Amino acid sequence: MPQLHRRADYQPPAYRIDRVEMTVQVDTETRVTTRLAVRRVDGVATDTPLRLDARDLRILSMAVDGKVLPEAARPQTALEVTLRDLPARFQLETVTLLQPEANSALEGFYQSGPMYCTQCEAHGFSRITPYLDRPDVLAPFTVRLEAADQARFPVLLANGNRVAAGALDGGGHYAEWEDPFAKPCYLFAMVAGDLACVADHYTAADGRPRRLEFYVDRGNEGLVGHAMQSLKDAMRWDEETYGLVYDLDLYMVVAARAFNMGAMENKGLNIFNAAYVLASPETATDDSYHAISAVIAHEYFHNYTGNRVTCRDWFQLSLKEGLTVFRDQRFSEDHLGAEIQRIDQVRTLRAQQFPEDAGPTAHPVRPEAYQEVNNFYTATIYEKGAEIVRMLETMIGRSAFREGLRRYLQAHDGTAATIEDFVAALSAASGQDLQPFLSWYAQAGTPRVRLQRQWDAATGALHITLQQHTAPTPGQPHKQPLPIPFRLRLADAAGRTVSLPDHPARRGDDLLLLDGEQLTLTVPNDTEPLPTCLQGFSAPVRLETDYQDYELRRIAVRAEEDGFVRWDALQALQARAHAGLMQGQRDSLGQLLPALQAVAAQNPTPALAARLLAMPPAAVLWDGITAVDPQAFVLALDAQHKAIAEALVGPCSVWASWEPHQLERWGERALANLSLGYLARLGTPVVARLASARVQGPNMTLAAGALQALCRDGGADAEAALSLFYSRWCEQPLVLDRWFALQAGRPQNDAAAVHRLMAHDQFDWRNPNRLRAVLGSFARDNLGQFHSEAGYRLYADALERLDQANPQTAARLSRPLLGFAQLAEPWRSLQRDVVSDLRSRVRSPDLIEMLDAALA
Repeated sequence: MPQLHRRADYQPPAYRIDRVEMTVQVDTETRVTTRLAVRRVDGVATDTPLRLDARDLRILSMAVDGKVLPEAARPQTALEVTLRDLPARFQLETVTLLQPEANSALEGFYQSGPMYCTQCEAHGFSRITPYLDRPDVLAPFTVRLEAADQARFPVLLANGNRVAAGALDGGGHYAEWEDPFAKPCYLFAMVAGDLACVADHYTAADGRPRRLEFYVDRGNEGLVGHAMQSLKDAMRWDEETYGLVYDLDLYMVVAARAFNMGAMENKGLNIFNAAYVLASPETATDDSYHAISAVIAHEYFHNYTGNRVTCRDWFQLSLKEGLTVFRDQRFSEDHLGAEIQRIDQVRTLRAQQFPEDAGPTAHPVRPEAYQEVNNFYTATIYEKGAEIVRMLETMIGRSAFREGLRRYLQAHDGTAATIEDFVAALSAASGQDLQPFLSWYAQAGTPRVRLQRQWDAATGALHITLQQHTAPTPGQPHKQPLPIPFRLRLADAAGRTVSLPDHPARRGDDLLLLDGEQLTLTVPNDTEPLPTCLQGFSAPVRLETDYQDYELRRIAVRAEEDGFVRWDALQALQARAHAGLMQGQRDSLGQLLPALQAVAAQNPTPALAARLLAMPPAAVLWDGITAVDPQAFVLALDAQHKAIAEALVGPCSVWASWEPHQLERWGERALANLSLGYLARLGTPVVARLASARVQGPNMTLAAGALQALCRDGGADAEAALSLFYSRWCEQPLVLDRWFALQAGRPQNDAAAVHRLMAHDQFDWRNPNRLRAVLGSFARDNLGQFHSEAGYRLYADALERLDQANPQTAARLSRPLLGFAQLAEPWRSLQRDVVSDLRSRVRSPDLIEMLDAALA
């Protein structure tokens, strides 16, 4: 049964591990011999047992200081092994036997394509050998990998520096690795397999060269160039921005076909989902290129914010993840444009994290309890955690933030820290008390900030009131006000800035701090100014304003206004229009369509235009509705798309014809694809002609956009294009994921069609990328078919099967089934009944925790 872990129960370890030596004999049955130098912490009672995490481990033997322990002296459960009557210091030697090819959970040591590799965060290391599998136990590791079959395993990798390598009797070979930095076991990594190496070097700021090695499946060597350059860019950026220089002589990245997550920051040996390494213009879209840059940077930045300073316990997970997401966001802003990146970041936050914060699995950025830590690798921990870090930087400024981060890393280097440690370092560097912001880490839910205005023409003053409120979330019925940095700009009818008056809440030219339930500001001016709120999205809140639609249109078409503010105004108009269409109000498009036409006529940069003119993600619109009728939702969505297409048919006809192939012209491709998608709603003849040619063209961004446009309305052109795409790319797994995703998301494909898709020869239950492509796309993009009894049951049956093999992925894919409380009848009861039935059939704590949260 699932166990509940509470943050309040944290106790320092009773034992420490001073050194780890491992010998791993890699084979179909892998033999692992681990020698630990263990000591009891001073002051701990001598009769305190040593409880080592040991998850489903086959232990062949254990010995203390050379004395073999009988099985009765080392009682073992499915989760741990217990040792008693131990000396104060001793050497523990354990021999375990692993079967990587049978490990479908993809945790611990498992097979991925032509290699065996590890995934140890959060508790995978205890699937390899018994250990104190917790992040506050740090030790240096020495690892010797041996392979009798050198032809099958010519590459043997582990963390740190390779200190020896050579031949073994019988034709095998070995490699020895030493990591000079003490690390928690979740950062351990090893790889054995037949891989190609693409090597380069980077001269660091200290003048010394660093060797960079990427290991990929043979034949993929030509797809590494962008990832390699992104790594160099990240290394240079971290040096220039924070003065952080890479601390080993070698940095390795391994691309794995089967991986539960995006990537893992193991010290010096990152293991990546291949989707975030491999790219060429022919095989990867621009979105993939940008994601590769961000994820490569993220894992590299972890070298200091996560590895050199790690988290004390898993409740502090956002200490490393939220901070490092913030750092990779800033990196992307500097390389791809701050305005565009900020729009994309907020769009992702609203589509993923806001619904999570409003749903049954809502949890604080620092939870107080959990059953399965794998369920807390969420948008709340990552994206909302990054927004809290951004608020802290907003309050103290970039210079003080950099100094605070330097102090934090210096004070806690080589240790396991807490969120309080990080906030205290920023406070010391800035001279500001930032402790109130700790409440953001403790409180779940998204605050709603209501802005109301009252213009007093007699006195020439605008009264602005800001009020905050956070709705109850599971386990937290009562909420406290949070400190909210609120950027506010006022402009008169001519667009001239109206200064904010002096006020105790004012923290800068345009920055207010709302730190109570309500704040009122009086602004004197000759004419009524128009406020633009939450500039740059200065806090992760839901903003509710008293804007009239014409005022939102006015903000949206002001060319001199910040691009994010313009986009935000258009998003608000889009949401209002969709809500009106769901109620049968066609006139709800009245201000939206002229606003979009005006923006298109201004000819903004293609990248900005592609964002300003796009509809919000369906998840964002869905999130704003209390009782969703899925069929009415989809009909309104289609009607809105078609109305926008009719309003923009002129400029879209021009933009859709663009076919730029240079890598740096990604903004033009984004606008071309958006335009082609709109024209497809109108059945414009040019769509089939352009799209069919692009599906066979040399650029995957244009090909994928064309195929998506054809698939929207189906027909013979779509079927022919899908067949061509498959025949061209059936040997490229990452490209084929797109083919699966497009078909699962087609509105014409019902549950039976998706079931046939999962019976396809190329569907692989062991590959999380393929599972996400089919199941994730069906639930996210094919709302009309997913929200049916057949759709729910198909999805639940797939989760049941997946739970038996890969509980972590099953739990992460379960979220679309958990939102039945937001549905109207009869969908609410249908989905709840399916979830209740599924709960009776599954066994992993991962999935049980998710289902129980929804059913509660």
